[in-house]
Amino acid sequence: MPTFTFVLAEVLDVATHSMLAPAHTLRPTYDQCVNEETVHAALWWLRDHTGTYLTGNSTHTGAPDDAYARGYGPGDDNDASAILGADDGIIHALPLHDPATRECLHSDLINAKHDGHNTLTLTLTDDLLELHTFHTAAPTT
Repeated sequence: MPTFTFVLAEVLDVATHSMLAPAHTLRPTYDQCVNEETVHAALWWLRDHTGTYLTGNSTHTGAPDDAYARGYGPGDDNDASAILGADDGIIHALPLHDPATRECLHSDLINAKHDGHNTLTLTLTDDLLELHTFHTAAPTT
């Protein structure tokens, strides 16, 4: 059950960029294309040759830097591919707002930061993905 740690402010910057982006700039996942689903703002959890990170699904200009997991970014020694499988690409798409359920991850991230949280953890289990925010005394960069 691997857990990855992110700087909450970096994740929130990426999430906000996608939330505010024009709808025509939002990229669909492969499944959304196949199923002809409406595309909404989302965080994509990706893995490629640079590491593992959260990025937005918008192509709109002015995107912030991707939010890399601590220890799994460019120049880090950890190899995320061994943990997450062999293929590069999207590991999971996290909707920032789901109109059907009215759940809003973006609001949850804003509220966590407002409450003094500075760290986001992402834990992958066999059947689900868990997100948690908290405050750490040590720098999270």
